[in-house]
Amino acid sequence: MTKVEPLTERPIPALESEQLNYFTPESMHVEESGSFDPAAAAKKLEEKERSFVLGADFGGDKGTSLLFKIVNGKLIPVNGYDDRVQGNDGKGYTASLKRTAHYAEEHDIPMGISWGGPLNGTKLLFHPKAKLFMQEMNEQFDGDLCSISPNIKVVINDGPAGLMSGAVEAYGQFKAKTVLFIINGGGIGLAVLKDGVMYATEAGHIQGIDALNTYGQTAACGVYESEYVCLERLGANKAGIEAQWEAATGSYMRAKDIEDRYKEGDTFAGDLYDHSALVIAHILQGTALSLDIDLTSSETAIVAHGGAFKFPDYGNRVIQILEKANDGTIQFIMTKDYSHQESNACLDGAALAALVT
Repeated sequence: MTKVEPLTERPIPALESEQLNYFTPESMHVEESGSFDPAAAAKKLEEKERSFVLGADFGGDKGTSLLFKIVNGKLIPVNGYDDRVQGNDGKGYTASLKRTAHYAEEHDIPMGISWGGPLNGTKLLFHPKAKLFMQEMNEQFDGDLCSISPNIKVVINDGPAGLMSGAVEAYGQFKAKTVLFIINGGGIGLAVLKDGVMYATEAGHIQGIDALNTYGQTAACGVYESEYVCLERLGANKAGIEAQWEAATGSYMRAKDIEDRYKEGDTFAGDLYDHSALVIAHILQGTALSLDIDLTSSETAIVAHGGAFKFPDYGNRVIQILEKANDGTIQFIMTKDYSHQESNACLDGAALAALVT
């Protein structure tokens, strides 16, 4: 078997101060997305022991609804209800949510929804990959997800939803009150909990400096009509790694297959993920500096989610870079290590939000 060099055995790069200077609350479009107390939420779960709740998580390419039971203060997926849909442009989403809402009403169970796009209260605003769903919702429910059923108690963006779930886990493990919830999958997302307030950010859409554009990405960010190359284009699992692989090799390959190539000894595959880890480290450090967060505090934790963090040693590499930059230990967990296989942090967060908000 080919021996693979772990990412953590490579020389540890320094962070670029020029890139960190790009991070401000204004450039990250930081917005408050509600209050949240992980200690109170954990207590609420204890009080709701043995009760049921439904969670639903819908994004650009799929939707999942699951039934949870609270066991020993944790949300555990249980047999009884499971609805999954995958279709182009949000096909089947409306019908799936109706089915789940009907089940919720029949069994008098609260339900929460996580949505992978912007919201105005509980109304859908936009999603480029779910236009059919948007059209159906506008025609049938005036775009308001809560209008589907009175049992839908909350609708929340997937970033804050994942943050809520991650914050409860971080509080349970570390008693952390400040949490940075980073997602690296198709794109890059980052939500923050500080002083009891949740903040949504667009930290992944900060302009990337030339020193971090190692592989000559040219695709424009596009968010807020930005024409520069953003950090998401340099480090995201799909928008960055897959695109850079295709540009360099002339052929498209899924991130999971690139990971398999790395395990077979492909050095370039490892280079791409190592570079991505450096980009993510800049995003976390820049956000922390901008929001006055001490990453080495005993009350701070980073929670990581998404396909990139399933790559061997990827999460450890991100933290290795950050610990060198901060000269201290950083508390870190990955959702893959505590989420149940049937669910995900955003789905768990939707169910949690239905119980505690």
